[in-house]
Amino acid sequence: MEYRRLGRSGLMVSPLVLGTMNFGHPTDKDESARIIHAALEAGINLIDSANVYAGGESERIVGEVLRDRRHEVFITTKVFNRTGPGPNDAGNSRHNIITACEASLKRLGTDYIDIYFLHRTDPNVPQEETLAALDLLVQQGKVRYIAASTHPAWRTVEALHIADKFGYPKFVCEQPPYNLLDRRVENEIVPMCQAYDLGIVAWSPLAHGVLAGRYTDASAMPEGTRGTLREVFAERITQAGVDVGIKFAEYAKGKGVTPAQLATAWVLHQPGVTSSIIGPRTLEHLTSVLPAADLALDEADFAVCDALVPPGMVVTSFFNTSRWMP
Repeated sequence: MEYRRLGRSGLMVSPLVLGTMNFGHPTDKDESARIIHAALEAGINLIDSANVYAGGESERIVGEVLRDRRHEVFITTKVFNRTGPGPNDAGNSRHNIITACEASLKRLGTDYIDIYFLHRTDPNVPQEETLAALDLLVQQGKVRYIAASTHPAWRTVEALHIADKFGYPKFVCEQPPYNLLDRRVENEIVPMCQAYDLGIVAWSPLAHGVLAGRYTDASAMPEGTRGTLREVFAERITQAGVDVGIKFAEYAKGKGVTPAQLATAWVLHQPGVTSSIIGPRTLEHLTSVLPAADLALDEADFAVCDALVPPGMVVTSFFNTSRWMP
């Protein structure tokens, strides 16, 4: 596997990142362990988690499985989303960042987090406070790098300038949704990342399975698919998206690859992209998409995809958890 530099960090990471949202629910610990070990054997060296995945169970599983292999992999986790009923159990305040980090370290069973993401931007907290809290965690050795997820470009640039002013650590990458159904990152986020040397680690390359050919009717989602798990996922599965997914799957099969492989490879070939997160529910899902890392695309492939969804455009919104995106 050919490794890529992750923005200004200098870290060399695999083009495929193992996402762990399914670990703990619906994927049990034993299957999760098989997936993790197979991913590492395939050369994946970055595992992406969050404190809210399966109520923290995802982090616990990752920590237990990697106890004897911690040195082989970079682990990320995130802070922002609500973890409790209290008024301060969410957001990017100094209080919540420090509290959440300590809890994540305990669940992961590790002394440090390789990359700590702000899961979303927090308009209610000055970024000076947020960055000061992250700086403290870096100084304490509990966090090695910081990053942003699904942030508007202007907030990321503001954070970089604040970091310059006060000597705080800077974001090394952005983690936005990026797939053929929602290409709006190409308008501002991708150019911003390229200008400021930030890596891009894209999430949902398969558009919740729509681009993998798993749906034929948005009103009748097969049991066990991502759209049946949470309402916020179901909102992202529209008939317009499914119609594109059907055409995309037909093209992939004609090319002799699976739709999931082509969808993932398409993201990996986009300018500025470092890696793409794959979130397998089963070991079979993982092994079936691994060839995407080595799949070569040509101008004909890009032309077909651009005809389905033009650059910078959107068919189905994957920013529906972000009020800032119109």
